[in-house]
Amino acid sequence: MPNGMFTRPARVGSAFAWEVAKHTTERDREIAWLLYRQKILTTDQLRLLFFGSSRRCQDRLLWLYRHRVIDRFYPAGPFSLGKPQAHWLLDEVGAHLVAARLGRDRRGLGWDRQQDFREHTQLAHRLECNRFVCSIVAATLDTPDVWVGTWEPGWGAIKPYWSHPAYEMARPDASVALSTPFGLVVMAVEWDRATEPMATLAGKISRYATTLEQARSVRCHNVCFVVPGERRAQRLCREGRQDAWRVPSARFWVTTTAQLEACGPLREIWRCLDYEEQPCGMTDFETLDGAEVTPRERALGRRWQVPMLERWAALSPLGARTRPQDTPPAVAAEDAELAREWEQRRAQERTEAEHERQHVTVGRLRGGEGLRSDGGSGLLDHPQDHEQEERWR
Repeated sequence: MPNGMFTRPARVGSAFAWEVAKHTTERDREIAWLLYRQKILTTDQLRLLFFGSSRRCQDRLLWLYRHRVIDRFYPAGPFSLGKPQAHWLLDEVGAHLVAARLGRDRRGLGWDRQQDFREHTQLAHRLECNRFVCSIVAATLDTPDVWVGTWEPGWGAIKPYWSHPAYEMARPDASVALSTPFGLVVMAVEWDRATEPMATLAGKISRYATTLEQARSVRCHNVCFVVPGERRAQRLCREGRQDAWRVPSARFWVTTTAQLEACGPLREIWRCLDYEEQPCGMTDFETLDGAEVTPRERALGRRWQVPMLERWAALSPLGARTRPQDTPPAVAAEDAELAREWEQRRAQERTEAEHERQHVTVGRLRGGEGLRSDGGSGLLDHPQDHEQEERWR
């Protein structure tokens, strides 16, 4: 097929989905899973969570798009700002991957490809909420002792620690598990765009209070409200304080979008509704004692940025021959020897290239002598070097 003429298949059958699945990596399947859970993410957000460079991110997302793992659209925007970045959704092959992960049939997944998502009524709300959580992830990358271990819709990040029917009464926009030096902070997120009356927003605090009272959980919940303006934040504090006092097992926090943009989500911008004190940061929230913390190397934004013991298998296609988790000592020694030989050969090539450049420079100074080159000492790799590299990489 000529370059640039790739056409996405109009229909996806089980045979095509299975063939594509054999060429997907663990990272590809995690991308499909996150899009299934969070509905929509932008290119920058996927770059933050899964990739080490923008070029690698764009290339891989394009491959997933062409093979119907994910879909995309470009929202309308001002003409003067140029083309907006792509917004990514789950597609049909991605739904097959998610169904296989859950052990279900594709038809029983409960997912429907939304053809006109750009006109969805909750699009702006979902985009802003996801941007807020991604800003938390981005802020933790500069702090070695703080990281985001879990990001789930609803109570997903909290259910591993409590499972009670009462939690279905109030459904947050998202839930996040944040690892801090003082313990695990589990918080529910309520993103407000001032599209509903204040009575409705304050009524959410009452529903949260009733939910947590019936669940009879220990004191470790955090509910974070993000509102668009200072006046709305003050009204929420006044009207919701009485309901917040009802629940000693939770803390209700509020901040504004302006403070988030100016300071960042981890700074001291969060005010507590049920007692009058100075604002504090997320790392000062109520912690959950005795909870299992996600290791830092597997945290959001870090898992695919640092070397891991299982990185080889994670980034290798499902149908390819991958390195086993427990590498035999003989194989490990052979790989180390190949790596040393490859590094020595590259160092020798760089030295020879430097000598060649000096020789050419001297020839030019002498009036053109020595300008000829054998062409074999440049910085371009020999094809055999790539074959040798793939054996140990």
